[in-house]
Amino acid sequence: MEERFTDLAWTTGDFNKATTSPSQTALSNWMWYNKYQLFPYLKFKQEKPSISFKAGTFVHDWFQNILIGQAKIDDVELAFKTHIEQFEFEEKHKMKAQFILKKIKGYVERHLEAINEVSDNFSGWSSEKPFSDWYDDKYMGQTLNLANEGYIDCVNDNEKKITEHKNRFGNVSLKPLKKPKKDDKLNENRIGDWVYSKSQVIKYPQFTHCIQTAIYSKHFDYKYKPYLIYVGDSDYTIFTPDNCWELTPKGLQYFFKKFIQINIQRQEMLRMANGDMRKLAMIIGVDWSEIRNYKSNFLLENYHEEDMQRLEDFYEKL
Repeated sequence: MEERFTDLAWTTGDFNKATTSPSQTALSNWMWYNKYQLFPYLKFKQEKPSISFKAGTFVHDWFQNILIGQAKIDDVELAFKTHIEQFEFEEKHKMKAQFILKKIKGYVERHLEAINEVSDNFSGWSSEKPFSDWYDDKYMGQTLNLANEGYIDCVNDNEKKITEHKNRFGNVSLKPLKKPKKDDKLNENRIGDWVYSKSQVIKYPQFTHCIQTAIYSKHFDYKYKPYLIYVGDSDYTIFTPDNCWELTPKGLQYFFKKFIQINIQRQEMLRMANGDMRKLAMIIGVDWSEIRNYKSNFLLENYHEEDMQRLEDFYEKL
């Protein structure tokens, strides 16, 4: 195979991005620019811990380790309790962690049940399979000269199947009761003044996740059957090529094409900016509403207030 090199557009001057990924690709250009170019440039502090992210990573690690015989389901609850105790969560995340703790074993079990539904058995599965791919596809007359790297949740080479797994945790809100009710203590979705709203059943796969699955399918030259699995508070949903156009060969090729188009567009914007972070900001534009309402955006809500002020100042002084 011919040796490939990263296009200098990605690494010139202020820019320092040597790879891309499916999750980066699915962000809007403005959000991608902030999280992967501007925030490191401005030396933002590490994000405050998010319980959804921490719990999601925990669930993935545990169901995968159980799948390959390196952990036991009976140990999940204690392990999660120990896991979340190491983080300094803000009050809302702290309360959500308590609700998730009640349901954590069920989340892990449902991922395993879903795999059991799509597979002959648990043998032959591997988890977090790494990949690093280059592509020759063109868009606007250009080739994407950047490695696409990541990890595939679960792969079964014997059955030629891949699974991508997502968690759908509910939300918490502060709803004080004027008069306590007798059955409040029996309500598993209330702790004091905090109420947990269960996640809704998903009807269609998300754009982000379709791109991810398309990338993984492309890695196997579309010869492995893909499954996109969403696990909620009390159920799970499995999307397959049999019930979802997005996961058919045509659908997967469509989303892979979108991956190529989005990243080549970014590559050419970087080339026009020629290593200048401020020039790139002018090319991409500013979403002032997202800056003002960042606490309502799950992608921004865990950044520190002083850093978000620095972000606004950066755009003000362009």
